[in-house]
Amino acid sequence: MLCNERVGLAVRIRLWAHFFSNISYSRDLGLVTSAFRRRRRFRVPEETWLVTQSIGGYLSLKEAGLLYWAAAEWPVAGPVLELGSYEGRSTVVLARAGRRVYAVDAWSLDVDDLSAYSGGVAAADEAFHRFQDNLRRAQVEAQVDICRGLTQEVGQRWDISGAILFIDAGHSYADVKADLEIWTPHLLAEGLLLMHDVLGGVYLDVTQAASELLGEGWRVVASAGSVVAFARE
Repeated sequence: MLCNERVGLAVRIRLWAHFFSNISYSRDLGLVTSAFRRRRRFRVPEETWLVTQSIGGYLSLKEAGLLYWAAAEWPVAGPVLELGSYEGRSTVVLARAGRRVYAVDAWSLDVDDLSAYSGGVAAADEAFHRFQDNLRRAQVEAQVDICRGLTQEVGQRWDISGAILFIDAGHSYADVKADLEIWTPHLLAEGLLLMHDVLGGVYLDVTQAASELLGEGWRVVASAGSVVAFARE
């Protein structure tokens, strides 16, 4: 095993150890068990990943595979409603799988969760311009409708139903719950709900909100990386 592979493995082990030492077993065990039972390795076409991996963001190859599978194979017609686009990593994957994508993101520093803009990464306006450039480079600009605004405010006036809802916006418990409450009514009855950063221990508020879905008429369909896919019972 190469040195950088050993480092990557050690980081993943620490993240998962943190995750399992901090989840609420009475609340989260059902979600974690269901997610790991339905863990799968999904394939992303090589040309799509070559375009995607150069885009800034936090979507891994495994996670991109799940998104691509969902957009290409989920047997419900309709667009993707994407909450949280950043520089377009997930947007490009979803669009190149053949779906129309409504990309909703504030691209603003006037939000509670600034995790995407911390640590010296691109500021909000710069990220937005990179997002637009990345869509053009990936040749999916015509398939993506950009909706710039806070997800909860945009959702209050939304009137388009989606076949897939991908949630990766604010990561606080309050933000995730609000996005679920406002946006799941816009998901078609047989549609697919995808949530990023559910597993892995970095965003335990997201884990909690996702766990509560199992008691609200949702079931786990698949998982890869930190992403979990849900469908209604």
